[in-house]
Amino acid sequence: MSARALLAAGSVALLAAGAAVAMPAGASPGGGGCQLHGNVKFVNGPNGTDHPFTYTFTGALSNCQASSAAPASGSIATLVPGKGSGTCANGTTSGVSIVKWADGTATIIKYTTNSAAAEVVLQGNVIPSFKVGKKTYKTTRYAGAGALADLAFEADPTQCAGSGVTSAPMDGFAGLGYTS
Repeated sequence: MSARALLAAGSVALLAAGAAVAMPAGASPGGGGCQLHGNVKFVNGPNGTDHPFTYTFTGALSNCQASSAAPASGSIATLVPGKGSGTCANGTTSGVSIVKWADGTATIIKYTTNSAAAEVVLQGNVIPSFKVGKKTYKTTRYAGAGALADLAFEADPTQCAGSGVTSAPMDGFAGLGYTS
């Protein structure tokens, strides 16, 4: 993989597989994960100089497996532009994303990422709701779960060496989980 464009995802966002969190009442240990394929678009994107930037992310979740009955696919996107700081070599971001599952349910994830080279590690938690303007998005699946993702970004090396990355594909594993 080439130099990576730092981060951001998330969002993508997204999702989660096994982070240690307090279990909500009635939840049992377990979780699941999906393959994630998406794209990050940057404003004032990362390059060789450490600086702040914003980003949006959209992606598809497929081949989802879970310890209990759950949808096999979904989509993920940032609810509002995420914020980050760093370079193409390393950085950090934070944001909120929504997963829309194939069965019509939704999961809202508040997350942070840390990146080094092409690898981005996302950690977060499912939150009950998030308001954007006058609309409130609500979690209807995986309330109280932890989120974890291991993602790879492939940035154009010429953009990393120049004025900054404008967009980059993202692939990896994302999951949600409960532990006791």
